[in-house]
Amino acid sequence: MGNDFSKLSPKDLIHTIRTRSQRRPQETPTKPVNAESVASNPTPTPTTTPTTPAPAPAPAALPAPSVVQAAETDGAVFNDEDAVFWHPSQDDSNREYHNVDSSSYFLPSDMQEQTRLDLQHHMLVMLFKDPIICTPVKEIMTKKSTKVLDVGCAMGTWLDSVYRTYLNPEYHGVDIADELNQWEKMSMAKCVFGNVLEGLPYEDNTFNFVHQRLLFTGVPKAKWPGVIAELARVTKSGGWIQLLEYDVVTYRQGPASKALGGTFAAMLDKRGMDIHAGSNLVPHMNEASNNSGGSMRLTNITQKTVSCPIGWGGKVGELFAQDSEKALQSMKAFLPKIMGLTNEAYDALVKENMAECGRNQSFGNFTCVYAQVVKN
Repeated sequence: MGNDFSKLSPKDLIHTIRTRSQRRPQETPTKPVNAESVASNPTPTPTTTPTTPAPAPAPAALPAPSVVQAAETDGAVFNDEDAVFWHPSQDDSNREYHNVDSSSYFLPSDMQEQTRLDLQHHMLVMLFKDPIICTPVKEIMTKKSTKVLDVGCAMGTWLDSVYRTYLNPEYHGVDIADELNQWEKMSMAKCVFGNVLEGLPYEDNTFNFVHQRLLFTGVPKAKWPGVIAELARVTKSGGWIQLLEYDVVTYRQGPASKALGGTFAAMLDKRGMDIHAGSNLVPHMNEASNNSGGSMRLTNITQKTVSCPIGWGGKVGELFAQDSEKALQSMKAFLPKIMGLTNEAYDALVKENMAECGRNQSFGNFTCVYAQVVKN
């Protein structure tokens, strides 16, 4: 498939993929003009708590989109509503998953998934220039008294990355996939089983710096303020929390990306997840502060939103395309069922989606928000 399907609606494209037994060779997309691999807000980052999140920017080196961005659930295809609420306990493939019945997180926890997370980590470091985006915390990272926690640590990729620069702090990690924590980490982090939705297994005021990223597929929208309050609970007064999330919106979509992205976003929405998790981090932080009864507040809230190209614009765009494709393949246990596609047809749709992103110069937005915890 190629440009001949670019004018089809998402549902017409799905129908075509379902009925075609043979696919024409993929056309080679025209190489886009050079663009900066990273584009971030050109305005200074706020140093005080904003009332609303900063708007997500388009890549600075590109012209504005010629059409209005469609809604993030536009093109959603639902043929099996039951599959929307698929749980790892229903898996019949050879992938490995967590075994927490109460968790709605649905991505695998095996070495194949860890390879994707490693790739994703390198992409995010390229985007934000550093694994520690919270610049004020760097002042204490040289001290042996500093304690660092990574929530949702998996096999410790972020922990090891930070350890390469800062050898002195004491590192900890927590994850619901406790089998991953058995692997030896360069950082020698102390990793334990735990679920942030049910309370972290640490005492109050334990850490100087708490990091968490990309849990938008596992944290329900209604529970985000509580999760942030839990991060603040285990953080010492004067310490910092750093969160990084993604808005499930692809800009400059084609029919394949509308069908896949729209279905995925609608699925998350039906499961009660926040498809604007990145943009909503600041409101969630403000709500966490307001709900504390005056015992805790988050101050010096700072937001940074960065646009990332998908399949174009240099190495970072290549990494995001690989990450996206691997993530779509990791959802093969349920997403084809939701869309009413065979595995072969789903693979064809994913392939067309990746080609579309390069042709259309698609991009998505990641948002990091960090804040200082003050306790009364």
